[in-house]
Amino acid sequence: MISQVANTIFGTTIFGPREAMRGYALNRMCFSFNHARNREAFLRDEEAYCNVFGLTEEQRRAVRERNVLALVAGGGNIYYLGKLAGCLWARRIGGPDHTHR
Repeated sequence: MISQVANTIFGTTIFGPREAMRGYALNRMCFSFNHARNREAFLRDEEAYCNVFGLTEEQRRAVRERNVLALVAGGGNIYYLGKLAGCLWARRIGGPDHTHR
């Protein structure tokens, strides 16, 4: 049933069990941004931080390129990806000292 709906809406990615498993490391990393020290560590060295969580090459490339559609295709849950976006936005406005509520 879900796959029938997904096939009728072009470009729609359904977040189901397979996507959750594929994106576990990515979502776990994004959840870690709830803590300021983790946001700071990510902003210091994104590649090393991604490696700590075991992101795939495709996921790391999507993070580097800020490619939201590729992050979703890589199993990223939009709620957790919002934490990544907040972390990156903080860099633009002057630092990782923002809240993730």
